[in-house]
Amino acid sequence: MRITSLIVFSFLLAILPAHGMAQDAAQQAPETLPQTSPADQIPPASDTLPHTNLVGRFLRDQGRIWVSPLHIRRGDVKWLLPLSAGAAALLATDRRLSDDIRTNDSLRSPSKFLSNFGGALPMAGASFALFGIGKLARNEKAASTGKLATEAVLQSSIVVQGLKMAFDRERPDKIGGQGSFWGGGKSFPSGHAGTTFAFASVVAHQYHNKPLVVLGAYGLATSVSLSRIGGLNHFPSDVLIGAAIGELVGRFILHRHKDELR
Repeated sequence: MRITSLIVFSFLLAILPAHGMAQDAAQQAPETLPQTSPADQIPPASDTLPHTNLVGRFLRDQGRIWVSPLHIRRGDVKWLLPLSAGAAALLATDRRLSDDIRTNDSLRSPSKFLSNFGGALPMAGASFALFGIGKLARNEKAASTGKLATEAVLQSSIVVQGLKMAFDRERPDKIGGQGSFWGGGKSFPSGHAGTTFAFASVVAHQYHNKPLVVLGAYGLATSVSLSRIGGLNHFPSDVLIGAAIGELVGRFILHRHKDELR
């Protein structure tokens, strides 16, 4: 029970990268995104770094992501509780679910294939390619989407890698492993889920009026995330938390740099 409590607490910290980024502008609702979560608030425009200082802007955004849990508000409970409850439920059943999957060899091959489409490098590559295509075609919307998606993928990847090192959880495919935390591994949370959902969050918002694009973006993210469970790379809770991080980091990037949206 102690381990579960610790991980649920870490979950609360990990999934709040868009929280608190905009506490100074809590009354200022953005025009481009619906009010669906604390991610849907942004800091004042004067707090945004110049576009030319990309490295400085990236580092500052990363810093705000890590300190954001310090700004949790009472109103966040309405979405925070369901997420933490889901994480706790999966943590309690992780090993049993993975053991069931282990007996189904037919999942292994398609899962490994789908996994190739996720992760930081493929997602960053796809995002940068979208940026390049947009520039070549003089399509500012595609270019801005690619740029912001690249940032979201990289930011979420850094957050996930930091948590992986902190919790050192055994992977499901470790021989003799029990899915223990601080047992030697990089299972918690899922990096593939984080980066694919970060990418999907940006693309789906930019092309929200194109249902096939939205469905395709989140369909890819969901498929890749589930493949990490089917391939015994991650436990279900690892994937849930990784997906939550990616989604909120994507929302943060959109709100933080809404002046670049086309």
